[in-house]
Amino acid sequence: MTDNIVEDALGRVLAYLRLSGVSVDTDTTRAALRLVDDTLEAGEEGLLERLMAAVPERFGLDQPAPPMLAPPVHHGSIHYPRRP
Repeated sequence: MTDNIVEDALGRVLAYLRLSGVSVDTDTTRAALRLVDDTLEAGEEGLLERLMAAVPERFGLDQPAPPMLAPPVHHGSIHYPRRP
């Protein structure tokens, strides 16, 4: 096992949860540790990718909306005079 892979993985999960607005208490930390352990059972290859993909589902987080490609279109006026 690579040095500190579990520690790094747990740190990333907890940071992700904090930045998502989740209160990280003892129960949340234990749940995160169980998630790391469950994900590690499938092997170390791609651990972080699989782990971070599983966090939103396991903790019930909303999926982030894709970024807008352009600002919303609003009707505007260039104030042409009205025709009689």
